Amino acid sequence: MGPRVIILVSAMLLLSTSSAHNITRILEQYPDFVQFNALLTQTHLAEVINSRRTITVLALTNDHLGELSGKPDDVVKRILSTHIVLDYFDVLKLNKLKGNHNILTNLYQSTGTADDQQGFLNVVHNPNGIFFGSAMKGAPVDAKLEGSVASQPYNISVLSISHVIVAPGIDGSLAPVQAPPPKAATAAAPEADPPAESPEDDLPAEEPSADAEAPAPSDAPAAAAPGPDAAPADVDDAQPAPSENAAGRAVVSGVSVGMAAALVSLWI
Repeated sequence: MGPRVIILVSAMLLLSTSSAHNITRILEQYPDFVQFNALLTQTHLAEVINSRRTITVLALTNDHLGELSGKPDDVVKRILSTHIVLDYFDVLKLNKLKGNHNILTNLYQSTGTADDQQGFLNVVHNPNGIFFGSAMKGAPVDAKLEGSVASQPYNISVLSISHVIVAPGIDGSLAPVQAPPPKAATAAAPEADPPAESPEDDLPAEEPSADAEAPAPSDAPAAAAPGPDAAPADVDDAQPAPSENAAGRAVVSGVSVGMAAALVSLWI
């Protein structure tokens, strides 16, 4: 192997060694971060951090981890992954950020399971310092930057913040948005019934009720019954049946005529 090749290989090894970082070893030097270091190992986030070439870790001291106590490992992992920024930020670089709306992408965004803005952090400058918070709408931005823990410029920066950042809904505490209560099942409009048949069609003609008002009697006197010599009614009118008196008179008249004929024949 020629001298040039040896120099090139040595330079590459030196470069890779200088750019490599190990978050576990970094935090082991600081007793205040023992529990945070243990959580990174327990959730396998330490491996992910070490595999990234450019990263920023927002670390929490032992007395600032109470909010994670008792939570399942998968929830702790989701929460802590939002404390890992996918870029290099030391205090100097953070101080160059201006305004109240500086969005940083965190590791949780790379999982593909982040909802809405859970995979982003907001960085705010105000007279009291620099603050971090979830970029979710309405989330507080109140985790204060307390200082730098360690850094390897442009590879890894470890910053200390005042408390855990919990993106709304990431720990399952945010009740899902409920669909509006189902409207009373708009029962399908009943099919229109066929129009009710007119009572006159369905029912037999009603006889006048006893209570129904009888037509008022006419003031004109009732027509007198026609006498024997009265003119016959029109042929179109119904012929009234002859009364018994009229029949009797017809019989008497016939007998009288017969007797008269007999007397005439005797006379002759």
